[in-house]
Amino acid sequence: MADTVGKSRPRGSSGKSGREIIHIQVGRCGNAIGQAFWQNLCEEHDVEIDPNKPDMRGCWMGDSHVTEEHIDVFFNEGAQKQPGKHRYVPRAILMDTNMSDLTTFAQCPGLGELYRPDNIIGNDESSGNCYAKAFHTEGPDLADRCLEHVRKEVEKCNCLQGVQFTHGASGGTGTGLTGLVMKTLRDYLDKASKCVMQSFCVAPSPNISDLVLEPYNAALCFQDLLEYTDQVFLFDNQALSEVCQKALELDMPKMSNLNDVVGRCMAGITSCLRFSGPLNADLRKLQTNLVPFKNAHFLINGIAPLTADNAKRYRKQSVLDLAQQMFSKDNVTVKCDPLNPGDDYHGILRARFLASWASWRGKCKTKEVDQVLHDIQKNGSRYDKFFPDWIPNSIASNITKTSHKGHGDSVVFTSNNTAVHEVFDRAIKSWDTIYKSKSYLHVFEQDGISTQDLMESRNIVQYISDEYCEFARWEDKFFEDMSGLPGNRPVIRDRAVENDEQLKIAQELQELMDGRMYITNVK
Repeated sequence: MADTVGKSRPRGSSGKSGREIIHIQVGRCGNAIGQAFWQNLCEEHDVEIDPNKPDMRGCWMGDSHVTEEHIDVFFNEGAQKQPGKHRYVPRAILMDTNMSDLTTFAQCPGLGELYRPDNIIGNDESSGNCYAKAFHTEGPDLADRCLEHVRKEVEKCNCLQGVQFTHGASGGTGTGLTGLVMKTLRDYLDKASKCVMQSFCVAPSPNISDLVLEPYNAALCFQDLLEYTDQVFLFDNQALSEVCQKALELDMPKMSNLNDVVGRCMAGITSCLRFSGPLNADLRKLQTNLVPFKNAHFLINGIAPLTADNAKRYRKQSVLDLAQQMFSKDNVTVKCDPLNPGDDYHGILRARFLASWASWRGKCKTKEVDQVLHDIQKNGSRYDKFFPDWIPNSIASNITKTSHKGHGDSVVFTSNNTAVHEVFDRAIKSWDTIYKSKSYLHVFEQDGISTQDLMESRNIVQYISDEYCEFARWEDKFFEDMSGLPGNRPVIRDRAVENDEQLKIAQELQELMDGRMYITNVK
């Protein structure tokens, strides 16, 4: 036995894929959705988490090595329990300023015992729902401990590809401690490796809040996400509740139902890293395709299928059906309308897809996927007006052959859409409302954040919103739609011309399209 433990095993049997990701979950919200994420991963990779099987807990129990081939993307290999059976340990770090909450997750039957005890970092000081207290007072010691554990994890990795966070943007720990850890890791990882830092963030909901300091915390959190992350996947509880009520037909959805939807999104987005298929991708390719402009890296998600149990028998999960569902605004996991047609009279901007990514899973043929995505964004289609011509073919995709356990063929549609400015506009409105009375400023000042710092964070959120609104205002066509009027000269669209150079180009194109610049009489 001693001769085989140290030997490397071939690919397909826990071989190193070189695409490792470190997962960090912070605060009660971050740990809750992180728990749902690891639940999905254990089911998909056939890692045993049944509380009734303690002897095999954490071991790979699958029949096909497809589920074990890239298991090292999120799992470390632990001790050998039986010949040929190794324990797999999530490459996760759990953090909170409330040890009772951490203990709840760490002692969860089955899954909780998989976490490495050393990677559970917390204290009982509490952040008091204040960003400043978590960032300046209680956070530095926890951030240093986290950095030490991350350094150890990096040394074990063959080729670290990224670090991902799960957290909320409302409470003190999820905002302040997360921001401090991001800042600390960004300073370290820039020197050690060029990895992608991404966040799965639960943003403030439009009409659901029980925290008076939420507007200040959210603004400071968005500032950190802008500075320290490469891409941010946004969710909010109201949108998730409506998804459960409308699509899944749950009258009173529980938090576990909401967390399960987030976990499915996370599992779908990372499926291209964990399973092979005809169209593969990695985290760097994902980030490159989804962020066409610097600082515009706040993303929204749509997921399919989302069907109630009593309606599944009436629906065929074809590629076209999944595509129709993923574009539906009822399947979007953050409260905004990515298919908003706009209204010039009322000053409402039309939503635009700057970039998109569709993660397909299951028996999806490449030809069908390419055809459906082409039909969606081609000229004259129903969705054509939402895809600007200055970013052609903006939907990238990947296909993995391994279906989701329990849902079969599925797709997660991630888009960089200008409608996300609605999230930041709501945050600004809430911030202005609470700041009008200058209330609760002393809570932040006593822990090291001045009024000027709060005002700066508000202005940065305004900058993010203004940037997306500016992209939405860009015209994608020089000429008015002249279809159906044969023989008419193209009419220049005034709103598309911003300076004399563009006017000159438009006039030349107009003459070319009119045919007057062609030499028609040659002797």
